[in-house]
Amino acid sequence: MRLSIVIPLYNKEKFIDRCLNSLLDQNLPPEEYEIIIVDDGSTDSSYAIACTYAEKYSNVVAHRQKNGGAGAARNTGFEMSKGAYVYFLDADDYIAKDTLKPIAEISEQNSLDILGFNTKHVNNTEFLPNSTTENPENLTVVILDGITFIAERNFRNEAWWYIINREFLIETGIKFTEGRFIQDSIFTATLLLRPKRISKINFDVHRFVKVENSATTNKKQAHIVKFIDDLVYAIGRFDVLIKSLDRSDKNYQKVVKIYKSKQQSFVFTIFLKAFRCPAIRFKDLNKILIKLKELEVYPINRKIGGIGGPKTRTLYNFTFIPVFNNKVLLYLGLKLNRLKASVL
Repeated sequence: MRLSIVIPLYNKEKFIDRCLNSLLDQNLPPEEYEIIIVDDGSTDSSYAIACTYAEKYSNVVAHRQKNGGAGAARNTGFEMSKGAYVYFLDADDYIAKDTLKPIAEISEQNSLDILGFNTKHVNNTEFLPNSTTENPENLTVVILDGITFIAERNFRNEAWWYIINREFLIETGIKFTEGRFIQDSIFTATLLLRPKRISKINFDVHRFVKVENSATTNKKQAHIVKFIDDLVYAIGRFDVLIKSLDRSDKNYQKVVKIYKSKQQSFVFTIFLKAFRCPAIRFKDLNKILIKLKELEVYPINRKIGGIGGPKTRTLYNFTFIPVFNNKVLLYLGLKLNRLKASVL
């Protein structure tokens, strides 16, 4: 079997049909790829929908387990997988038509450990089923080792940017962190240090669908508190990775800066979330600030980068960051924001 697609599923009854139909609308024979759906204790009809596909299609498997988070579901799906390559896809996203065969062929022909490709961000009312890449067989494939890839190409945090050689992943022993948000970021940052053969191609494959109540958009207070805690955890894990790097490598400084920029983006997000979360106590936030200082990621260093995109970076650097970096202004802003929320 050439390819295994692993889908963690939790309360995505509105989206799972579109996701699965996109995976079935491919030019790979069913015997050459499998779709493994791991339901993580859904309370809606998600698992029932998955089962209807498993009953109808020979290459679709539906498995159910107790709720343990996306990381646990991905780990289970990987353990069940049989393909030479594995791909982790979110249940609310989808894949462009006839793109799986080219990425499988490119990976196989070049003996790649990891292959990255392109995504398009869409809203839930859009449907873009066709790839904008006309001739994937003519794509340029530049093969690098992991450290060089990170230094020259940077990298995206999400697991769905990459197809991964299954034996390579087994050999690394790397798994998704269970019970945590941001587990994609930790997984990819750890994994991309290891390959000897990795490439990123200019191939339009994936559709990222922005939906409400996802891990990054959920506005429930308990969710935000947990998300902040997991961001602090991820910053600590990145610190361990930075300290593990080979200082003699010619790309050492570049990789360190890139990993530190990832940490900075997490710190920035912590403060943004804190302003939306009256439930987080000031004494708990103070403990977070102490931890961030110990990890040398606070105050935020604008020179390192990692904050915002081309259109927002200047705004953030000269408005938000001066407030976040000044403890008095930070706490004053939080108090005013909470006072405003209580009045409304």
